[in-house]
Amino acid sequence: MRVPIELTTGSDVERFSKLVQTVDADVRVFGKDENGDPWEMSAKSLFCSLIMAAKIQHRPHTAHDVDWNTIWCECKEDIYSLIREFVKENELE
Repeated sequence: MRVPIELTTGSDVERFSKLVQTVDADVRVFGKDENGDPWEMSAKSLFCSLIMAAKIQHRPHTAHDVDWNTIWCECKEDIYSLIREFVKENELE
């Protein structure tokens, strides 16, 4: 399952992170940076949560800025019902 997601507040990041921690499967988050180069990481990683939280709090990044309109979540398990509050419905594949 691959779905576009949107995390707009620090609370969103916190809730999303807690939800994916409960999934007994690999959950990946991926997108593109400011130059259009793709990136990917585990949605369960602390680093991922920190990067997303920094974006929400408008803190500068040390790496390329993420294009926050390109964030997708992917998992082999069907986790749609778990994360549906963060899914961009009009952009589903």
